Amino acid sequence: MVTRGRTMKRQSRLPPLHAALVAGLGWLACGPVRAQDVTAPDIHELRIMQPEPPRSMDPADQLATDTSSVLGPMYEGLVSVDARRNIQPLLATSWTHDPQGITWDFVLRRNVRFHDGHAMTTDAVVRSFRRLLDDGAPLAGTSRFRTVIESVTATGDDMTVRFRLRRPYPDFLLLLSFSQAYVTSPSGRDMLSRQADGTGPFRFGEWKSSEYVMQYRNPDYWGTPPHIANVRWTWSAEPSVMDMSLHAGDSDIISSLPPLYARQTASDPRFVVHDDPNGPLYWIAINMGRPAGADPRIRQALGYATDRRALVHALLRDQGQAARSPLPPTSPYFIDCAPDPQYDLQRARALLAQAGIRDGMSFSLAVQDMDEPIAEALQDMWKKAGIHLEISRLEGGVYAAEAFAGPARKQALRLDGVLASWASGLIPDMQLRPLFHGASAAPAGANLGFFHDPAVDRLIDEGALEMSDEKRHVIYAAAQQAIMKDAPAVLIYTRDTLIGMRAGLSGVMLRPDGALDITHVTQLPPMPPQHDAAGPVHP
Repeated sequence: MVTRGRTMKRQSRLPPLHAALVAGLGWLACGPVRAQDVTAPDIHELRIMQPEPPRSMDPADQLATDTSSVLGPMYEGLVSVDARRNIQPLLATSWTHDPQGITWDFVLRRNVRFHDGHAMTTDAVVRSFRRLLDDGAPLAGTSRFRTVIESVTATGDDMTVRFRLRRPYPDFLLLLSFSQAYVTSPSGRDMLSRQADGTGPFRFGEWKSSEYVMQYRNPDYWGTPPHIANVRWTWSAEPSVMDMSLHAGDSDIISSLPPLYARQTASDPRFVVHDDPNGPLYWIAINMGRPAGADPRIRQALGYATDRRALVHALLRDQGQAARSPLPPTSPYFIDCAPDPQYDLQRARALLAQAGIRDGMSFSLAVQDMDEPIAEALQDMWKKAGIHLEISRLEGGVYAAEAFAGPARKQALRLDGVLASWASGLIPDMQLRPLFHGASAAPAGANLGFFHDPAVDRLIDEGALEMSDEKRHVIYAAAQQAIMKDAPAVLIYTRDTLIGMRAGLSGVMLRPDGALDITHVTQLPPMPPQHDAAGPVHP
């Protein structure tokens, strides 16, 4: 079993994004990276399996990490972020801003073409971002940009685009690296939900919804060609299927390897398992429009009835941490503001009694199929406090529609809560605003329970505006404490991201938003036998 501070045989942890050292393409490598001929791919087909299928080929119309992973090879943004959290040029080669940080000019890279053959121009970039800012566009991933960006225009220079912000935003460049800000071709926009059209090193091939997505190497890519000819993405919500796929040789990489199989896989010399603590936060958004959500005593009781440490141990095999804040523990702004003890059945029963519930209560919860084990464990726990958990298990597409439904739809479904996960802890505003700001209430954002507290909104807004890091720490500490006091959600745990892969691959990375980046993957040549002073090293 892997816990923080120690490793399994053949298992290594990913370096934290803010401190990782990248040697060539060797982050997450199984050995040193060697220079190779970039004119011809050395991997015919890279096969990746992840827990869920993509929800759209439109980067602006999704908020799912697994969807971002699939889209990443086909699209690019103006900037990217390396493993040390440094901003790097991508479709923009340089940028400047005024002293106030309101007006930003980006100089675009020349001689870049979309996969449909059209040139990437200022007009294409402006139109791509104006989609994000259109209040009338029902796109799932756009609200975070509308709160920051006021307008995007061409300056008159044929390769310069100007952004005007609503206010100074310290993490603006980091925001532009998110998948929702990928630049899309204007000519293919009507088909983006089913067919990607970007500038990335891989072109869209085929999406067979229930089976796979195929991507093919882009022969006209402006940058260094990838070492892979084809990429095949598949998915399964069943942990045993994911594990079997890797061990049978049907997949080269398993994104989000189930913790149950991590130890077995790591002990096999054919594979390597990597463990990154920058994983998603799992939480239950409590519907404020239902009786359970309307009374803070009931909301708090749900939290006290949840044994988070037991869940981390049983479901994650200790590869995660009990949630003690709405920010993940890897965030530089994290503070521990959970009650102690956090699990207290007596306190849970007392709070329910104070709320007038003495004969038990029911709570209906929507979960996607792969998260059903969490709900089942909670069902047993909450029963001890007199809470009957009714589980509604939904397939990915149906789940997304119900989870992001508005108040009327959730009321019609008699839905008390939604079990979900979120990974944007690198930017505190992008963790707190989508989940807990009143303006982010579904369907506009991921505030799935419609929580609205003007004091919390004000703190989130102040934290986003504040340029002093010292003052930001104070503001975000107050925001975390206020959210924990209001208890609009049952914060469960943060899960380490486990990546299982066959030995011999190098260059697999995780982006700051938690998505898998396979664009730099290479096949390492076999390593020669190594010897030490004591003689040969045997397996």
